[in-house]
Amino acid sequence: MAQDAGPQTPPRPSPLAGDRPQSLHKVEDQGHDTIVRVGQVDRIWSDFYHHALTAPWRTFFYSSLLVYVGVNLLFALLYMADSQGVKGADPHSFADFFFFSVQTLSTVGYGGMVPVSRTANLIATVEVLGGMMINALATGLIFARFSRPRARVMFSKKALILPEGGQLHLDIRIANCRRSPILSVDVEFALARLIHTPSGRVVRQFDPLALQQSHVPVLRFACTPTHVIDTSSPLDGLTEKDLAAQEAEIIVSLTGTDEASGQTVFARSAYGFDRMLYNHRFVDIINAGPDGRITVDYTRFDQTESPLDENTGVAEYLADQPD
Repeated sequence: MAQDAGPQTPPRPSPLAGDRPQSLHKVEDQGHDTIVRVGQVDRIWSDFYHHALTAPWRTFFYSSLLVYVGVNLLFALLYMADSQGVKGADPHSFADFFFFSVQTLSTVGYGGMVPVSRTANLIATVEVLGGMMINALATGLIFARFSRPRARVMFSKKALILPEGGQLHLDIRIANCRRSPILSVDVEFALARLIHTPSGRVVRQFDPLALQQSHVPVLRFACTPTHVIDTSSPLDGLTEKDLAAQEAEIIVSLTGTDEASGQTVFARSAYGFDRMLYNHRFVDIINAGPDGRITVDYTRFDQTESPLDENTGVAEYLADQPD
């Protein structure tokens, strides 16, 4: 059973406790690059805009640099084929033709090198047209990447299961890392698992987990959405061994509106049942000072503590329940 850092407490049984396998097959908790798709070819040119937006910045930068240098090398070779066509360029210097291509592609035109032959002028005409299109496309892609809304939202590393008020709760802490609040926040929990249908097929099923408060008008600092594990919960009666066999995960998604930009932001996370911590609760991270100023200690965001009253432990709670 997962334990929090710090003083260790004896393991407690839980309604989801059981023999944990060495590893769980996680689907939603990993990136899509870890999924192998058979029979579906991901061609970059068929969805170029999406690939350009979602590629890592390093990949985007080096790919753009490679395309830029490659285009200029191609046009430099074309100019060099008519070595007398560019006035001011050394007919035997490939570097001169390359830099002339750079100036033409960017429409700078310093004036030191000028196309004089018909062939060179035709090549320059094609390059200027292509350069304007490339520059427009690059500008649009860079702006789209910078302006794409991102929710700087933190999810707790652990999901907690603890008894409170005579019922078991599933708690996950969420925090807004920006200074501007997120408005009209909707949070959803779902249990994702593999289900064997009566026909023998295996399908991935998503069961919604009802929250005590799924809508937050303003998320300024942090909140802890809670799902009550009662008789109506899809988790009721399941052991961790059952959930591990079904490769189950808790999927958490958040949608809201960033107050500063007015754009809709999204965030998501997932928790396999090897990331559950039992009979613990989150420590407080929000404190009000004597001067009225509010302090949010994000260094304590993932810290948990055991309940002070041992009689509220999971073991005692289960012992009091009828069979």
